[in-house]
Amino acid sequence: MRLDRGEKRDLNDALPNALCAMQTLSLDPKYMKTHYTIPFFIHHEGCTHRCVFCDQRNITGRSTVAPEDISHTIDQYLKTMSDHASVEAAFFGGSFTGLSRKRQAELLGPVKEYIDSGKIKGIRLSTRPDLVDPGGARFLKKNGVTCVELGVQSMSEEVLRLSGRGHIAEDTVKASGAVLGEGLSLGHQIMLGLPGSSFEKEMYTARMAVRLGASQVRIYPTVVIEGTVLAEMWKRGEYVPLSEEEALSRSADILSYFNSEGIKVLRCGLHPSEELSSGGKLLAGPFHPAFRLKAESIIFGRMLRSILDEGPDAVSKVSYNPDDECALRGYGAMNSSVITELRRLKPDGFLSPSSNVTRGRLTVERNV
Repeated sequence: MRLDRGEKRDLNDALPNALCAMQTLSLDPKYMKTHYTIPFFIHHEGCTHRCVFCDQRNITGRSTVAPEDISHTIDQYLKTMSDHASVEAAFFGGSFTGLSRKRQAELLGPVKEYIDSGKIKGIRLSTRPDLVDPGGARFLKKNGVTCVELGVQSMSEEVLRLSGRGHIAEDTVKASGAVLGEGLSLGHQIMLGLPGSSFEKEMYTARMAVRLGASQVRIYPTVVIEGTVLAEMWKRGEYVPLSEEEALSRSADILSYFNSEGIKVLRCGLHPSEELSSGGKLLAGPFHPAFRLKAESIIFGRMLRSILDEGPDAVSKVSYNPDDECALRGYGAMNSSVITELRRLKPDGFLSPSSNVTRGRLTVERNV
């Protein structure tokens, strides 16, 4: 079944939950992917501290990158992409600005050649907040970097200390200013459920991301990985991870906040590498390959129930972005009962897709 964006149709005719992910496989150009990231992983390189939660090799499931392999890797990726695609390279898995300038140049140089030729638009990288200063930001910009993601994790001093981060919240403030001062895009990576954390502290961290000018964020619920300090704490009963239910509830609230502020959420939940998915290294914690879909399903369920509570005469029409159809229906069709009830009360085109609706939101037309 082919779906055309903006097509008016009964919600019950939508793809079943199990096929939602296949919408992007349509040959319709509207569904063709236009943005790609070519990832390179520099495991632990540049990291000055061993955080209690981190075993980066197990999280990414890959070995580190060699400079001589970069051009070959980019060429292989570009062969699979449209000439009109927007492509960036990314360095993840370590603290990039903790590397020597020589090592940074070795990694950035091969990519810069593709930027100069117009084949790649820029470079994104992740690093620690205490390893970014104005001079370092200028060096990054000069060498093709367009976005810096800071491993903020938390803006609570207590959480940072208990997590072994080795930096303070003020470092994030200064680093954010240095990145934005060079005209680079700023991302914040935050974690939920760290030792000593709470929902209030996590919401404060989210609000600070907005206040400090982050345009994009990643949200990672804390999980317990074999080989980490946190694993030993968990085995001794000194740390209890969030339940999946609590992690999803907190994520839904923070996702909703970022949506309301126009902040792009690049990821919510850990990337499902083979090692994590198989469960061999994962000891405890809220990991699920469809974690984000579950969180977004909660958000849409809340919105739909709020509309239902207003009563059948208060609202005339509700529109949603077609790309949100899976979350609207809910993971495992978890929102089907409230959708059925809404359609029973308002049977004639009450719920309909519209490409004019911002993702993550519903547009509600109320009766006067």
